[in-house]
Amino acid sequence: MVLNELGSKITSALQALSNQMVIDEAVLDACLKEICAALLQADVNVRLVAGLRANIKKRVNVEELAAGLNKRKIIEKAVFDELCSILDSGHEAAKDTKPSKDSKQQQQPRVGELKKGKTHVVMFVGLQGSGKTTTCTKYAYHYKKKGWKPALVCADTFRAGEWQLL
Repeated sequence: MVLNELGSKITSALQALSNQMVIDEAVLDACLKEICAALLQADVNVRLVAGLRANIKKRVNVEELAAGLNKRKIIEKAVFDELCSILDSGHEAAKDTKPSKDSKQQQQPRVGELKKGKTHVVMFVGLQGSGKTTTCTKYAYHYKKKGWKPALVCADTFRAGEWQLL
């Protein structure tokens, strides 16, 4: 529910930009104030929110933008990029590629790559009804077919019958 409310509050703050005839510094500040308030209500760290606001203000200097540019789109892009940068771990995702036969160099292990003989924890999170349980069982079945020994742990405090489903 928190993610749904957060998404709708950010969307409404950005949609309010389209209702404005002229987008100036005051309009940008009002939009950022709504977005930051929504993030703080969703328990996002205060330093992250302050950094997000400062970075958006650096990227979008409303007074210096050319007259022909769509300021609303530029602000939306800046907000989107900054929200993504908050969620970015800084590591590239591991790709499921096979090494070439010609490659004699030993490949370095990648971040996110699973190795046999070690314990790995993978956490699935999502909104209610988004298919987490089904995805978890498919994930475990996939690795079981590869010879791994997966274990599923139900940690949902609101769904009492999930352990029976797993």
